[in-house]
Amino acid sequence: MHEFSFAYNIFKVAEATALKYNATKITEVYLEIGELTLIVPELLRQSFKMATHGSIAEDAELKIDITPGKIKCRDCGNISTVTLNEEAQLTGLQLFQCRHCQSKNTEIVEGKKANVKNIKIQD
Repeated sequence: MHEFSFAYNIFKVAEATALKYNATKITEVYLEIGELTLIVPELLRQSFKMATHGSIAEDAELKIDITPGKIKCRDCGNISTVTLNEEAQLTGLQLFQCRHCQSKNTEIVEGKKANVKNIKIQD
């Protein structure tokens, strides 16, 4: 369950930021998560609740924006958007097909990162 580890890291980033500004409470944390991270939003929310229990972020709302993945074709050079829902038939190597030339000679260029975009704090 990599969601708990991820939730704990999110909490630590938010906590450090809040403490830097002498905040007493974190009320919201805004995340941008690439779909290809394979993070399950509901599991992440539950894990965040556990990770923040008894802290300045307890009861903070976790707002998640899922962004699609992007691949670059090594054959034609074009960039295509991919989502796991559309590519549900993928197995093992997770080969993504270029939407322009149908090549599978592609590399992931976006969608495997997660960022804390913003936090709301109270003094």
